[in-house]
Amino acid sequence: MELNGIGFMINWRPCLALMLVMSSALAQESRFTEREVRFRNGSVELVGTLMAPQTQESQPAIVFLHGSGPATRAGARPYAREFAKLGIASLFFDKRGSGASTGNWTRSSLEDLAHDALAAVEFLKRNANIDTSRIGLWGVSQAAWVATLAASRSDDIAFMILISGGGASPRESELYSYRTAFKIADLSEAESADGMRVIGQYFRYLDSGEERAELVAELEKSKDKPWYKYAPLERILPSNENRINWSWVATWDPSPHIEKISCPILLMFGDKDVNQPTELAVMKWREGLAKAENKNVTLMIFPGAGHGIRVGEHSHKAPFADGYAEVMLGWLWKHVVIEDR
Repeated sequence: MELNGIGFMINWRPCLALMLVMSSALAQESRFTEREVRFRNGSVELVGTLMAPQTQESQPAIVFLHGSGPATRAGARPYAREFAKLGIASLFFDKRGSGASTGNWTRSSLEDLAHDALAAVEFLKRNANIDTSRIGLWGVSQAAWVATLAASRSDDIAFMILISGGGASPRESELYSYRTAFKIADLSEAESADGMRVIGQYFRYLDSGEERAELVAELEKSKDKPWYKYAPLERILPSNENRINWSWVATWDPSPHIEKISCPILLMFGDKDVNQPTELAVMKWREGLAKAENKNVTLMIFPGAGHGIRVGEHSHKAPFADGYAEVMLGWLWKHVVIEDR
């Protein structure tokens, strides 16, 4: 079903699977090369892998971005191999402060991470076999905010695939995640309210930098309360000096940046996501992209899927929902590989 140019699909379409079969049949014997690469964002050296189809033809490329926490390039490799079969190069790198990359993600802001993404794009633009008009971003969860900010700052982003992220603000997503965790844990209304009260203090500190001592004292008193095991805020409480790098979690609004995105975009969500408020995120993506007059949007919701479009247990190792890979590869084939042919 097409609504104002925005595709909203509950189940993946068989035609996309057919495109996958056709493209895979054509590319089964394709070969690819890979090499370690290094590029910089200021003083930070980022180390990764460039995997590319073994061809002399100019090829599109994808930069893989990271979710929250430490992350190396390893998780992107299976995707990159499939993308190479479609004729698409991939750049996947160790997040700053992880693997072989320098820097420290715990002392970095959203701006820093977005500029890491743009540094990767600039690196690709200097490679002879890369089609500079077809460089895109791929990301899950927090990476959707990174990609949103990066795309709003650059005309070089030709397409994006974002999964279980963005639309809703970081603060909205965090609060939803905590409320959902309390509900799943079957905490009482009073216990949940007490937890959300302290979480509110935490966000006020991230925003203003004020009353840290009072927050620390409150967290110390809360350690034995039922809600604390689901929101151990002391573990993620930044120092006064480092708070500025994390203030975006409480204050950043993606909406003005979404309104600047004009490139083709594939957005995928699960309707059982306990980390991301899918309904709110979808609404805000739709509103922002409508203001951008961006009609080249495919927005998909997978029934029964959680964060990362995985089903079953709430784990990053749970299986993907049926059709997840087929939709992504089919979309790339249509919108990136053959669009200009």
